[in-house]
Amino acid sequence: MVAIVTGDIVDSRKVAADRWMKTLKEELATWGKAGEDWEIYRGDSFQLKIKNPEEGLLAAVRLKAALRAINGLDCRMGIGVGTEDFTATRLLENNGTAYIHSGEAFDSLAEYRQKIRIKTPNSEFDEEINLMLKMSLTFMDHWTASSARMIHLVFKHPDKNQTELGAMENISQHAVSARLSRANFSILESFLEYFPKRLKTQVG
Repeated sequence: MVAIVTGDIVDSRKVAADRWMKTLKEELATWGKAGEDWEIYRGDSFQLKIKNPEEGLLAAVRLKAALRAINGLDCRMGIGVGTEDFTATRLLENNGTAYIHSGEAFDSLAEYRQKIRIKTPNSEFDEEINLMLKMSLTFMDHWTASSARMIHLVFKHPDKNQTELGAMENISQHAVSARLSRANFSILESFLEYFPKRLKTQVG
């Protein structure tokens, strides 16, 4: 079982590519090798393989935070969990239910008016998690660039406390706490802790 994230950049043409391409590549590279584990295609579309499917949601949220930290940008993503039945030298040539589910989840975004959706072999699990995603997106879709940047820093440096994170941004610990509070980080954190446990019991 693997997780496949298929996505694209929202309003990419309104922001110069040199402002977001480096960020996108750096974030994708945290999960593996270019070509083999992730690819960027058609200019602003991307696909990412997460070998541990329990980290699929975290990967998508990290990508969203990284891109929303750039003023005017966001992304849409379909997360698919399933099998990988055929592998080639390029990720985009691979196949399996994880890839099919990811494409179907991505294709359903407009219908459900969500920027992130998931599809797995368990439809009841999907219904539950997509409802939780819909509720979480009510605040994630409205993160300011500064809040999104702070969320991303927390993910990148889980070992650092708020004082240390503040030093990286030249702001106080109080300002870090305020940004995380405005971004509803505690709710997001609970969701990200719940997802892998639920996935393990419902999907395997």
